[in-house]
Amino acid sequence: AVPCSFRRGKQWYQRRVRGEEEEEGLVRCHPNFRVIFLANRPGFPFLGNDFYAVMGDLLSCHAIDNPEFESEMALLRRYGPNVSEQLLGQLVRAFGELRAMSDSGTFLYPYSTRELVNIVKHLQAYPEDGVTAALCNVLDFEQQDGDIWDTIVSIFHKNGVPFGAKPVTDIAQR
Repeated sequence: AVPCSFRRGKQWYQRRVRGEEEEEGLVRCHPNFRVIFLANRPGFPFLGNDFYAVMGDLLSCHAIDNPEFESEMALLRRYGPNVSEQLLGQLVRAFGELRAMSDSGTFLYPYSTRELVNIVKHLQAYPEDGVTAALCNVLDFEQQDGDIWDTIVSIFHKNGVPFGAKPVTDIAQR
């Protein structure tokens, strides 16, 4: 049985969750019950708890990598149906490079699908802003370190993303 305490107002209650037995004060748990926790990896820059160290002996923990190219493209198409396929591919490839550099220790921040989704959502909602504004909306913090910023800009340029260009044809309507 797993104890669970909760509070209503000033009163504390304790319950136990069990599989098969029925007892007063117990909540029956379905055998297929699952809980999914999302947690950042431990350490800098998140400075949160090391989830595995805290919960690893209680739960079955699984690390999930960023999606592969085609999966990420399919996801981004849903968020930016009017963003050109070419630009989506360029952004996904650039973010793949940023992640690889994070994994190798070049960058501290692990650029995730979350940042990429926010860029595409910005492009979808404000197409007149262009790709530079959308990227700056997410990546501006990196301008504090000129070397990192220069590397990021060069990665986007290498992948054909017009980072720094005027917002003339960043987005093609489908």
